Amino acid sequence: MDKQLIFFKTDQGREALTSRPAGLGPRLRSLLIMVDGKRSVAEFDKLLGADAAPLLEQLAAQGWVESDAATTGAALNGAAGGAVSGVPVLTDAVPAAPALPFADARRLVVRFVNDQLGPMGEPLAMRVEGCKTPADLQAILPRVRDGLLNFKNAATVAQFDQDVASRLP
Repeated sequence: MDKQLIFFKTDQGREALTSRPAGLGPRLRSLLIMVDGKRSVAEFDKLLGADAAPLLEQLAAQGWVESDAATTGAALNGAAGGAVSGVPVLTDAVPAAPALPFADARRLVVRFVNDQLGPMGEPLAMRVEGCKTPADLQAILPRVRDGLLNFKNAATVAQFDQDVASRLP
């Protein structure tokens, strides 16, 4: 991701700060609060003491923030006839996999947690196994993301969102 990109909150992002949707965990919420349309990715890296790109990509994927990528790309490319090259794409070009049946989805979350966290993730995996409905599973996702972030890193959370959360019912 280009370290000079500037992110700003969307209307949906401002609403998410008051409604606290399920996918907006504490770390993402903190970053969303800091997004002001003035700070660059490099500045967020300094503030977080880590790579902010995966978290900003998560916020963008949820529609809570947007970047100035189109404006920056047009300025960098000058009279390129509208073609913007070198601008990072914040969403995957690969079509999303179809949603799994609930039992398979729950098993996939448990397997991911166990693979990434080992014995430390057992209490979290047991909570996921206790989910009885897709709504229960969705409700526990912020806790899963927080656990992955606390014991691993933001890249692991991004991998979880891409490989697992995108396939949940």
